[in-house]
Amino acid sequence: MKSEMSNHYPPLRKGTELELDVYALAFGGRGIARLENFVVFVEGALPQERVRARINRVKSSFAEATVSEIITPSPFRQVARCPLFGQCGGCKLQNLDYQEQIAQKQKHVEEAFAHIAGVKPPQILPIIPSPETWRYRNKMEMAFGVRADGSLAIGFHTPGDYRKVLDVPECFLQPEILDKVVTYLREELGSLYRKAPARYAPYDPTRHTGFFRHLVMRYSQATKEFLVAVLTHDGEWPECEELAARFMKEFPQCRGFTWGINRGVSDVARMEEKRFQLGEGWIEEVLGELTYRVSTFSFFQTNSAGAKLLYDVVKDFAELTGRERVLDAYCGTGSIGIYLARSAAQIVGIELVREAIWDARHNARRNGLENCLFLAGEMRDVLPTVGTIVGARFDRLVVDPPRGGMDKKSLRYLIALAAPLIVYVSCNPTTLARDTATLAEAGYVAEIAQPVDLFPHTHHVESVVKFRKRK
Repeated sequence: MKSEMSNHYPPLRKGTELELDVYALAFGGRGIARLENFVVFVEGALPQERVRARINRVKSSFAEATVSEIITPSPFRQVARCPLFGQCGGCKLQNLDYQEQIAQKQKHVEEAFAHIAGVKPPQILPIIPSPETWRYRNKMEMAFGVRADGSLAIGFHTPGDYRKVLDVPECFLQPEILDKVVTYLREELGSLYRKAPARYAPYDPTRHTGFFRHLVMRYSQATKEFLVAVLTHDGEWPECEELAARFMKEFPQCRGFTWGINRGVSDVARMEEKRFQLGEGWIEEVLGELTYRVSTFSFFQTNSAGAKLLYDVVKDFAELTGRERVLDAYCGTGSIGIYLARSAAQIVGIELVREAIWDARHNARRNGLENCLFLAGEMRDVLPTVGTIVGARFDRLVVDPPRGGMDKKSLRYLIALAAPLIVYVSCNPTTLARDTATLAEAGYVAEIAQPVDLFPHTHHVESVVKFRKRK
């Protein structure tokens, strides 16, 4: 006989409070509870907790709730290190023991293959943890806003409301020197804002007005040097040159200070036009025996120590003997391709960002590699012609797409290259599983997968998968 609750599914209404037993984390960091077959995603809950939660939203097959009381805390719960935890959505798993964080990420990868891909799951190896769990990020992007007292804020957009910026005095994911940079610029740029609020107001994403938009910082774990870029909306900044000179004197570890313009409507920290630069526009990072030049806006894995572990897996999965021609799709600064180059006959990289391609070409020369060719362009435009450019087939394909995975057209062109082996690097288990299904339809079998944690205290996880084409 069905219970009274199950007779009235969905049994919940917005504002309802109830006790729930949380058994796992969803990809994204919310706890998962069940009322028979009805799923409730609980913000702020951890595995093995009993909580009282308030329902915020009800759909046909699931509901969303927020913890109002922790009745029985999880054995994995710990005190978050950051005082802004719960206000800032940047690292939602700070209150979860790190060993349990990676255990949950392992499950996310396994469940994505089991429930989304629709194919026989590959052998999934135990996750490789990050060498560092704090201060590991080599790139940070912050936004400008206004604090409650009317002064300038530098920090991150608050969860669920991109209009507001949470001021962040200290972030435990970035090197300590970058905390000092943020403090210095908050005072210097805040002084300009106080003196001329109409000219130097922080950018308003709803009205598309204001001046200061983003602060981008890039750091080298190898040299301890860094880059700073301040992105603004259109307008004049006559004090920039003098401020940059003072900044470079205050921070001798800074290799370059850049002012750039971003007129775009979307909240992406990108530079459309460079207005001023003092010093260099790049730093050097070291992975193993290789040295890489990395520009401010080029793609490079944000966890340098973890990147080497990731690339070691890629190299192992690629099964290189020195005779193979390798395509490195979404190559960024050429980091993966160059890491493989001494074990391959030729590396061909494709990347949309021209600045990254310049870095990739420099990096090949910097490391004495003459078997690397890097091409700039949209993946869907270059892939159909790359075989003609090279004049031969590819033996290996290495793919490291953005979080959204490959677009359908590019994936179709990639499959048409008919390489016997593909190594797919992904930071999103969901889109990885989706693309796995497409590759399976084209005759590729997912043999083995290796999760690697490059993002402690967040829900993100990298995975490397080896696909072999059926003969």
